[in-house]
This record gives sequence, C-alpha cells and structure tokens, in this order.
Amino acid sequence: MNTELILKQINVLQSTNPFDKFVLFRIPDISSNVYYGINSSKNLVFVIESTNPQMSSQMQSTKKLFFSSNTKCEMIISDATFEKTVHILTCLSEVQEEQLAFIRLTEAFSKHLVSNNSYMLNELFSALVSLFDQGRKTADIELQGMYAELYVIKYFFNLGINISSFWQKNNKMNFDFTINRIKRMEVKSTTQGTRIHHFKHEQLLSELYDIVIVSCLLRGDDAGLSLYKLIQEVRAIAAEDFKTLLYIEQLIKNIPEEVLSGFMYDEIYLENNIRFYPASSIPKFNEAQPEGVTQTEYNSNLSTSSPLSPHLVIKWLYERGEVTDV
Repeated sequence: MNTELILKQINVLQSTNPFDKFVLFRIPDISSNVYYGINSSKNLVFVIESTNPQMSSQMQSTKKLFFSSNTKCEMIISDATFEKTVHILTCLSEVQEEQLAFIRLTEAFSKHLVSNNSYMLNELFSALVSLFDQGRKTADIELQGMYAELYVIKYFFNLGINISSFWQKNNKMNFDFTINRIKRMEVKSTTQGTRIHHFKHEQLLSELYDIVIVSCLLRGDDAGLSLYKLIQEVRAIAAEDFKTLLYIEQLIKNIPEEVLSGFMYDEIYLENNIRFYPASSIPKFNEAQPEGVTQTEYNSNLSTSSPLSPHLVIKWLYERGEVTDV
C-alpha cells in the first residue's frame, strides 16, 4: 500500500474512532501478523504479534517514539475485538514528514522480516531514534552530490537495472556504490561545465578494486527535476529496501521540503552529459602513496579520458551476476 494512503487511513481512524483501545488494520503484501493503526491515545502505531508471549515485556521511549515488547492488549481488527500479545512501535510525532518516514521504514522492514523477535524490533527502534534526532544542516555541495547519486540510481533503473541496494550507506566510505567484492563505482558531479572533479587518490589507483567513475554535468533550471521529486522516484525504486530508505531519510532529515523542491537541475542536460570512465583512464599519480602519506587528494580533468558506453557499463555490472533486473 502507498505510504500516503496508509497515513490517510490512520488520519481517518484518528478523526472517527470512538473506541478507547487499539484499532488496527492489515496491509496487503505484508505478513498477516503485522498491523498499522492507532492506540488509545490516537497515536500512529506499528504492531507485530509476538511469537514468544511468555517473555517479559520491555519498554523504551524518547520524545518522539515509544517501543514496548510482549505487551498484552485489547485491539479491534476489522470490527472484531481480540486480545493479543504484541510488539508495539509508536510514533509520537505529529509532524507529517516524520510520520511518513515512520511508515515507509516500518513497511520496508516488515516486508523482509525473517523473525519478529523483539531484538530485531529493538534495532528498528534504534534506527528510528537516530533518524528523528536533530543534527547539523546540509550544505549545498552535499545536496548536489546526493542529487547525482540518486540520479545514477534512476538512470540505471530506466535501463532495466536496480543498483539501489549497492549504494553505500556510510558517508566515510571511499566509493558511492559497492557492486560486489571487487567492483566499485564513484559518482562525481560539477556545475562548472568542464569535467574537472576532486578525487581521493584511492579512488583512482587501487590494486584491490575494479573502479568505474560516473561523471555528471549539472545545470540549474527552475523548471528542472527537483531533488524532492528525485527522492520520491528513488523511494519507489527501493520501496522494499529498508536500509536504502533509512539512508535517504537520514540524509534529508534536517532539510525542509521547500529546499528539496527548489533544488533543481535540467534533467535533459544531465541525461545527455552523464559519462562513465574506467579509473585507469583518468589522469592521476601513477604510484602508491609514499609510506607515511595518507588522504592524498587532487583535481583531475577528464576531458582527455576515453569514456565507456552505457552498454559496456551495463555489461560490467552484470559480469558477476550480482545486479538485479528491474
């Protein structure tokens, strides 16, 4: 079910429910022991039936979230009343974007739930707590980088390949995509009109990895594809990938929607100016960093490098059979 539709159904319950107890509903394509709904205080809840009801109950709470495991409660499901022992994750936030993030992530989590024990739900609770914490503001250059990485996911998806699960979820990693054990892909972007990008030395010279560099030329456009719309498209691509959805939410948690909507680039220009290069063809220091030297970085001009065709990059992605068809 669409995230917005789930929230809409929640809002209907909040405005019409006369009962002083849990009122829940099931979601198609999710396990029958998973529910959404409201509690007696009309807060949004995500509920999973416990498979170990004899275990003791545990509770954790923050300003915006509440988690209780192995809790016996009375609930109404499809107009019938039940008493069940369940795990309950409650969203206390009244901010719509945070409620939508809560639904997106719990839905993705439940679609790949291999066990509904309280320990896994504790991990989900911890991830949501981290997400809902306030942090620093995001600089425009970081938004530009995010835009380019998201566009690369969309670009390959339109070619029939879903690489969203290979997107690195740690900003400290050297590469943006880990395709398999040896293949790496790094995305660079610029608004300057020339393919001059900033690299870490390890991104271009490595005895360990087979590296492809994606170069994106960007041009601002008030009628272009917004970062907000691009995020929505990639959310749809990664709809069942909890880790990717969580990463997106973490990236944008402190960015107002109007900023995301106003951050726009010309999609036609970008589509015609995306290029792919083997790291071996890019100008660099052709030697390892001397002993005692680390974190070497420099600019490289790719204008004299020979690009790979998209067809060859697709073949490169498929060579180990680890990329998913759309």
